[in-house]
Amino acid sequence: MSEPKSGAKSYTWLLIVALAGLAWGTYVPVIFYGGKELGGTEGARLTSILCVGLAYFVLAVLIPLGLFLSKKHAWPPLKTTGLVFSGLAGVMGAVGAICVIFASKAAVNAAKLAGLEADSYRMLIAPLIFGLAPVINTLVSLVWHPKPGNPWHFGLEKLPGAKLIAGIMLVGMGSALVLYSKEQEEKRGRAEMTAVAKAEVKAEGQPEVASQVAAKNEVQNQSWGWLIFTACAGLAWGTYVPIIFYGGQELTSKPGELGGRLMSILCVGLAYFLLAVLIPVVLMGGGVFAWPKVDGGSGLLFSSLAGVAGAVGAICVIFASKAAVDAAKLEGKNPATYRIYIAPIIFGIAPVINTLVSLLWHPMPGDPIHFGIRNLPGWMLWVGILSVGAGAFMVLLAKEQGEAAHAAKPQPAGK
Repeated sequence: MSEPKSGAKSYTWLLIVALAGLAWGTYVPVIFYGGKELGGTEGARLTSILCVGLAYFVLAVLIPLGLFLSKKHAWPPLKTTGLVFSGLAGVMGAVGAICVIFASKAAVNAAKLAGLEADSYRMLIAPLIFGLAPVINTLVSLVWHPKPGNPWHFGLEKLPGAKLIAGIMLVGMGSALVLYSKEQEEKRGRAEMTAVAKAEVKAEGQPEVASQVAAKNEVQNQSWGWLIFTACAGLAWGTYVPIIFYGGQELTSKPGELGGRLMSILCVGLAYFLLAVLIPVVLMGGGVFAWPKVDGGSGLLFSSLAGVAGAVGAICVIFASKAAVDAAKLEGKNPATYRIYIAPIIFGIAPVINTLVSLLWHPMPGDPIHFGIRNLPGWMLWVGILSVGAGAFMVLLAKEQGEAAHAAKPQPAGK
C-alpha cells in the first residue's frame, strides 16, 4: 500500500515547478498592465517597482521571519558569506525586475514609433530574457566554483558537452528568429507609415520635408533601445540562481535543511525592499519625480500581483528542490534524480506561457478582464519561442546533470 502513496507523492515537485513556471511566465504581462494603468511617467514606473518591492517584502521577509520567530524553523548559522551572497542575489533579482519594467515601456514607445500595435515588441521581452538567463547561468556555473567560506574560486573544471553546446545554439537560433520576426513586423509597419505619409503629401501638394526623414531615423534609432534593458534583465536573472544557491548553501548547516533557504529568501526580500521600495519612496518623496495620479486601484493591484508572481516563483523553486529530493528518496533513487529537471522545465515553459498570456489577454484602461486573439504571430516567432524554450531546457539540463554527476563522484558506488 505504501508503493502507490509514495508514487503519488513523488509528483508534488512537478506541481510546484509548474506553479513557478506559471508565476514567472505571467510576470511580464501583469507588470506591464499595472504600470500602464499608473500612467506613462517616470513616477508611474517607480510606483510599479515600489509595488513589486512591497509584495516581495510581505512574501519574502515577513513570512520567513514569522516562521523563524514562531520556532517552526530554527535560525540557521548566520555566516557573513551566506548573508552577503543571498543579499547580492536579491540585488540581481531586483535589478532584473526593474529592467523588465523599463524594457516594457521602451518597447511600447519603439512599437508606436514603428507604426505597430503597442505590445508588438513587449511580447518578445520574456522569450529573450528566458533564453539569455539560462545561458548566462550555465556559463557562470562553468567557471565559478565557490567553496564553503571561499567564494572566489574560479576555473574551467570541465569542457562543455554536446548537449550544452546544442542548447546554446538552439537559444541563439530561437533568439535570432524572434528578433528577425520583430524586424519583419517593423518593416511592414514602416511601409504602412510611409504609404500614409506619401498619401498626405500628395493630398497637400507638398514635397516630403526633412522632418519626415528625421522621424524615420528616430524609428530606426529607438527600435532597439528596449533590448538593452532586456539584456540587462537576462544578465541579472542569469546570475541570480548560482549566487542564491551559494548564499543558501552557506547558511545551511546540513543538506536538505530548510532554515538556510528561508534565510536566503529573507535576504532577497530585504534587498528588494531596499532597491524597490526605499529608493522609489525617497526619489518621489524628495520631489525628484512626481507621484503618479492613481485613478482607481487597478494599477497598484496589478503591479503588486506582478511582485507576488515573482516572489511566488522564487519561493516555489526552493520548495520544489526540497520536494524533488524527498520524492527521489521515497523511491529509493539518487536524491538529484528529479531535482535536475526543475530549472530546465521552468525556463522552458515560462517563455511559452508568457507568449500565450500576451496573445490572449488584452486589458484595456480600467478594464483588466479583456480576452481574445487580435492577430496570430507568424510561424517564425512561434518557432523562435519554442527553440528558445527547448534550448533553455537543454542548457540547464546539461548543467544540472553535470553537477549531479560531480556531486556523486566522492560517494561509494554501492549506496
